[in-house]
Parts: sequence; C-alpha cells; structure tokens
Amino acid sequence: LALSPDWILPLPPLAPPTLAEADVIIDLGYGIKNEAGMNLAAELKEMLEGMGLAPLFGATRKVTQDLKLQPLEAQIGQTGVRVNPKLIIALGISGAPQHIDYIGTRADILCFNKDREAPLMKLNQTRSAPRVHPVAGDLFVTVRQLIDELKKTG
Repeated sequence: LALSPDWILPLPPLAPPTLAEADVIIDLGYGIKNEAGMNLAAELKEMLEGMGLAPLFGATRKVTQDLKLQPLEAQIGQTGVRVNPKLIIALGISGAPQHIDYIGTRADILCFNKDREAPLMKLNQTRSAPRVHPVAGDLFVTVRQLIDELKKTG
C-alpha cells in the first residue's frame, strides 16, 4: 500500500498554558504602580524564561481594572481565575482574601512588599499553605536585587 501525502496531517500546535494551568506566576499587585513597575516585572519574566521557566503574569483586580496594566484574563481571585502554581512571585500584593483565597495550597510564594504588616507577608501565621517567603522592602529595590543575583547565576 503506497503512502499518500494526503493521509499525513501536521499536528496542531500545542496551546500555551493558561493562567489556571501555570506552574510559575508573577503576580502583580497595586504596588507595581505604573508602567515602570510593569517594565521591572517584564525584566524579571525574561530572566526566568532564560532559566527555562515559563512564567505567566497574574494580577489583582486593581491592576487589571484600575491601573489597566494587564488584561482581565490575568485577574486572579473572586472575580477572576483560580490558580494552583508551584511558584508565585508576588510583587506589591497586600493579600486581600478576594485574591489569596483563589491561590491553591501547593505554591511557594516569594512575596515582595514594603509593608511588613500586609496580610500576605504574614500569611504563614494563620495558614500552613501556601508557604510565603516574605521579602520586606521597596520592590523596585528588592526585585532589582533579585534580578541582579539571577544574572550572576545565569
């Protein structure tokens, strides 16, 4: 039996993962403030991609609806999507229940916030999961330090 080229169809391209399926999320809060914060987050995302990770942006309602720095599909929380990644890098997120309650329990959260008393920074005191690793300080300084350290190891 002869093989006909008509019988062979290319496989469709794989669909990129959705936010709900992502293993790594850079979660953006109101603390990123503006386009400068988005640029810093984009630089971090590019650095992580260079390390073989595939981070997606997630965001709070304030980032999607008030600041309009991300599309509505990126919104995590009560009026957005539920996620359960392995790693979340939270930039300027206070930790409102409407957002945090929609993050699964398998995550490690690296939380950058200048407010040491922000609910997300203290989440380990009230919940065993997800695990939060707080980094106190101005995220424009501390995230820059993280990027610089990743460049050294890169």
